[in-house]
Amino acid sequence: MKKAGLLHITLFLLFLFPVACTEPFEIETVNYESVLVVECTITNEMKRQVVKLSQTSALENSGVLIENNASVTVSGNNGDSFNFEQDTETGYYLSDQPFSAQLGISYTLNITTQNGKRYTSSAVIIPQAVEIGEVYAERFVNPTEDKDGIQVMVDTEDPTGKAKYFRYDYEETYKITAPYPTHYNAEIINYNPQNGTYQVLLTNIEPEEICYSSERSTGIVQTSTNELNENRVFRFPIRYLSTEDPKIQTRYSILVKQYVQSVEAYTFYKIVKELGSVESLLSQGQPGYVAGNIVSETNPDEKVLGFFEASAMTSKRIYFNYEDFGIEEPPYFEDCDVLQLDYRLNNEPNERETIYTYITYYNYQVLSVAQGTIYRLVKPECGLCTTFSSNIRPDFWED
Repeated sequence: MKKAGLLHITLFLLFLFPVACTEPFEIETVNYESVLVVECTITNEMKRQVVKLSQTSALENSGVLIENNASVTVSGNNGDSFNFEQDTETGYYLSDQPFSAQLGISYTLNITTQNGKRYTSSAVIIPQAVEIGEVYAERFVNPTEDKDGIQVMVDTEDPTGKAKYFRYDYEETYKITAPYPTHYNAEIINYNPQNGTYQVLLTNIEPEEICYSSERSTGIVQTSTNELNENRVFRFPIRYLSTEDPKIQTRYSILVKQYVQSVEAYTFYKIVKELGSVESLLSQGQPGYVAGNIVSETNPDEKVLGFFEASAMTSKRIYFNYEDFGIEEPPYFEDCDVLQLDYRLNNEPNERETIYTYITYYNYQVLSVAQGTIYRLVKPECGLCTTFSSNIRPDFWED
């Protein structure tokens, strides 16, 4: 796409002619080509399958331009047809009913945009599934790269020798324990702006100290056994966690998903990654145009970025604690210094305003009150983990 080329030219000129002034400037796209971006992988999972549609944008626009109100259908050569509807929250298109891609059936993606443009994909067939092998974690120390942490790796083998291309992603879930759980909800009442007096109303609450957060991986992670002596994925790195990563402070779990790919899908994503290492095809900073397997029915010369893929997925989950690797406890997500402040009117320094400000504007939590005037306060993230996470325990979680 043209915008990437313009950016490369701009950077090249800056190296040739260094800028002497320090005045800020904004990069603007002289012109760019609006291209439909399609991202879809249907799998053997029985679920609502997902199609993501967007348009490329100018460099100065950082947001994703979702393609709205499109008509999306996936059809099989066995007569099955699945319609997709747009989700109001994410903008993605979800199949109106769960389905799984079946062996021996070829599938085609058809798209009609709201302005009447029609697009279709090549027919794709899902490959035979290969069970994911071992998922494990080991201490990883590399002084050259200044790394000390935990590396999650995968071993997989296909005895038939048919599966040679693999893509991986993961969902990590980690348990959070707030270091200073509070038993109170604090509210300022009877505030007098003339002399700065007020009262702190404390209401007893159940402590919210245990939470769970989940995050999905980004980026393109894939490997091939095509050039190896044996059809085996061995010690392939999936996720690295530093010893300083707060995600492993309490307990950590990772669900690794393995997708068997066709050579066409593997090649497409490999080129995309080598060009720009984008996190997703929906990223707006595309490195250049990569031809996929989707074309315009109305204009054969029109560029379309993306790939319609059918992939066989298997998964495996593991759990671990930082103690399993002999490392020290990682830090919490926030610096949790406990503030001790005195409300007394005749006390120096006068800390009444500080208490008022922290509780009213920064939602600091009250840990305790001594003698009715000495308040111990802490950041909300340190007293209530629900300020940035959820206290709902996942169904799959194991302690």
